[in-house]
Amino acid sequence: MKNISFIGFFVLACLGLRAQVVTDFTLPDTVCVGKPVNIKNLTTGGSTFYWSFCSGNTSVDPIGSVMNNTSGYLSVPAYITLAQDGQNCYSFITNQGTRSITRFYHGNTYRNDPFPLSIKNLTSSLINDSIQGIQVKNDNGHWWGFAADNDLLITLDFGNSLSNDPVFSFIPGPLPGIYSLHGLEIVQQANQQWVGITSSSWGNSLFRIDFGNSLSNTPSFTDITQGFTFSHPGPLSIVQEGTDYYCFAVNSANSTLSRGSFGSSLLNNPVWTDLGLVCISDAMGIMLIRDCQQTNGLMSRYLETGDLLFRLLMPQGITGPASTVSIGNIGNLDRPEQFSEITRVRDTVYAFICNQSSTTVSRLSFITCTNSSIPSSTLYDPPPYNYDSAGIYNIRLTVNEGMIDQQNLCKHIVVVNKPNVNLGPDRKICAGTSAFLDAGPNCDSIFWNTGDTTRRINLKQSGQYYVTVSKFGCRGSDTVNINLYPLTPVKLKPDTTICQGEKYILNPGSNYKSLIWNTGDTTSTLTVNKAGQYWVHTVDTNNCAGADTVTITMKPAINVRLVHDTMVCSKASLILHATVSGATYLWQDGSMDSLLTVTIPGVYWVRVSRDSCAVQDTSLVHDCSTLVFFPGAFSPNGDGLNDFFHPIGPLLTNFTLKIFDRWGQQVFMTNNQETGWDGSFKGSPCPMGVYSYIATYELYDKPGTTGKVHGTVILVR
Repeated sequence: MKNISFIGFFVLACLGLRAQVVTDFTLPDTVCVGKPVNIKNLTTGGSTFYWSFCSGNTSVDPIGSVMNNTSGYLSVPAYITLAQDGQNCYSFITNQGTRSITRFYHGNTYRNDPFPLSIKNLTSSLINDSIQGIQVKNDNGHWWGFAADNDLLITLDFGNSLSNDPVFSFIPGPLPGIYSLHGLEIVQQANQQWVGITSSSWGNSLFRIDFGNSLSNTPSFTDITQGFTFSHPGPLSIVQEGTDYYCFAVNSANSTLSRGSFGSSLLNNPVWTDLGLVCISDAMGIMLIRDCQQTNGLMSRYLETGDLLFRLLMPQGITGPASTVSIGNIGNLDRPEQFSEITRVRDTVYAFICNQSSTTVSRLSFITCTNSSIPSSTLYDPPPYNYDSAGIYNIRLTVNEGMIDQQNLCKHIVVVNKPNVNLGPDRKICAGTSAFLDAGPNCDSIFWNTGDTTRRINLKQSGQYYVTVSKFGCRGSDTVNINLYPLTPVKLKPDTTICQGEKYILNPGSNYKSLIWNTGDTTSTLTVNKAGQYWVHTVDTNNCAGADTVTITMKPAINVRLVHDTMVCSKASLILHATVSGATYLWQDGSMDSLLTVTIPGVYWVRVSRDSCAVQDTSLVHDCSTLVFFPGAFSPNGDGLNDFFHPIGPLLTNFTLKIFDRWGQQVFMTNNQETGWDGSFKGSPCPMGVYSYIATYELYDKPGTTGKVHGTVILVR
């Protein structure tokens, strides 16, 4: 099979009186795994047909291997090119170390192992240690080779066979503006014109090489930089999409990628675009191919280890932005420089790349798959076949293989798995709730045994449910059983009225997996002491949900206002008041009046009851013989009881009271015995806690009798 160029559909020639071959066929865009693929051949003018249903695909990652038996031949290998002479496969490598070109003979396929079958170094005094890019082409039965070497374009004339030793010559020069030539690509356009492009690395420019209608002509060189800024351009690659040509060049100094758009002919002046840094750093090689109606590409990095092979991504097409994604180091790459052409032999696609550090050559093989029920056919209309797994497959038709008018056409087909339907396991749901079933996305049609045709349905009854979906003619189905759980009752106590200060426990029952109260608590019971509405949501061990609500009301408060700290003197009495409307009383001495007359110091308490509720209050009565008394606590809450901190006792003069917080800051001071501290500082309430005080005074009725007191008081809120 002839070498397949990477610049278009692969029309080689239509000569003589043979009927012109027009190759075409139709097939479905997408099929299901295991479903028959029916292809209709629309080709006219062909006599032989070869169908490959699992052809090598450059959109998937290749398999790599290292070429054996090359020791002593390669020395700082740089570029490599592939060529097929009839059924014989060759590769040619430029060696900078030995100033030579190595010819490998691979036999009838680049797949042969161990390879190559034979090796020969081709030498010439014209070759320098700066030799880089190389191309070998057949022009009307005559084989020509060209190699870029500093400011020379070296020519190799093989005559009628690549097995011949070539005659070396060079294009007359010096060539103006050209030095340190690097990349080299030569193609034959559809108009039979031979055109090459080479990069002048240290000249930061690209040149077009125009051979005219024959590679035997002395070419002309034209600078096609067009004012664009390159940065040591090196390897390059040419690709054709439709009728338009594009050239991609790697700038080795900054690892950026440049794209030249030539329109319908490489003889046009290009428009260059800077695609930026697409392969992180140390970018070197680039290879593009128009394969099966899409452009694929690879790039390499000039390093010894790490991720050295990258796939070139152009999601918006060849004229859009570009990026890369690493595919690792396939084929033991070691400072790889530039890829060879992509070459197809029957169903497998090959590319090679030189490794300068290890002095080896790596082979990248995009092999045929094994997923079609039959691999190939030679019939005009191939028989129906199928694929056993999902993927994107290349179907390639070769018409008149090995003839002068051979043509190739490739189309791809998308194979998908049958729709994956998963309704989940059989399940139970609680009465009053629903089960949600989902048939899944991206279906052409959906049918439930309920009669629904929507993707999702909600069910509230037990039973067996199934769904059938279809996609690309493939069907998938699933069945699920739905059963009902009985509800676990949730019952809080009935609405209740409680006394002020009373605690009430709410208990929804047991056997709950989880629960939550409207207070945010998740405890099994809830203790409340305030009026309000309380609810609980529960989930039982069957994952059924329940809820209940209860309302708590509060009976009116019983306000008892005993004097908490006071004094009684000898021969005097004190009356404690506990009067509350509609209440009954019980004092510590057993009396049941609302009033109690006190004549001696002590602790006195009263229990006041009303409407099944009761409160108790206590008064501490001091002996006035203890003179001045400072309470140990006070509560400035505005209820009229102990709202101020001040001394209790006889009338005082020269009085001073100072109060300090725990950091020693003074928060209150007064010289008035009747002006107590209200628990604030600069108009803002002080926090609860212990405060220190210092008081000095003189007894009013006993001049000269002074006192100084210091202690602590608890502020309660």
